[in-house]
Amino acid sequence: MTSLQPRASCRWHPPDEGWLKLNFDGASRGNLGQVGIGCVVHNWEGKEVASLASPVGIITNNWAELLALVEGFLLCRKLEAKCLDIEGDLAIIVNALRKGSIPNWKLNTFLSKALDLCKGFDRFTVNHIYREGNKRADELDNLGADGIKFPSFPT
Repeated sequence: MTSLQPRASCRWHPPDEGWLKLNFDGASRGNLGQVGIGCVVHNWEGKEVASLASPVGIITNNWAELLALVEGFLLCRKLEAKCLDIEGDLAIIVNALRKGSIPNWKLNTFLSKALDLCKGFDRFTVNHIYREGNKRADELDNLGADGIKFPSFPT
């Protein structure tokens, strides 16, 4: 008999050697409410190599998650990532990225943009992570929802 791991003990893990990991998230102060996005990129040693927080106005939470994903891909492009491990905590967006479509037709156009950006990587994986393991991206999206904007490229 297998026991399920409690969500509270979910942890973030660095990617495999030679890979980068992108965690993304969107925060909304209501659904349609003031929204912020956040994304963070770590290397295989667990070092944060880039991050972004940005307010994006009033949009839906699903739209915010997709926007955070696209902005994360653009960060990874600037870092010249070849192999990318992608993690998000909203299952509908993770599943949409895996399947190549989303039930909401309005979001499919933007999802297509995200899928086009995926083609720029030699290899990538897409995984769901619980919010408890996506803390840094969650911190960043909340900064964005509070009106704070910054890109960061630590050395």
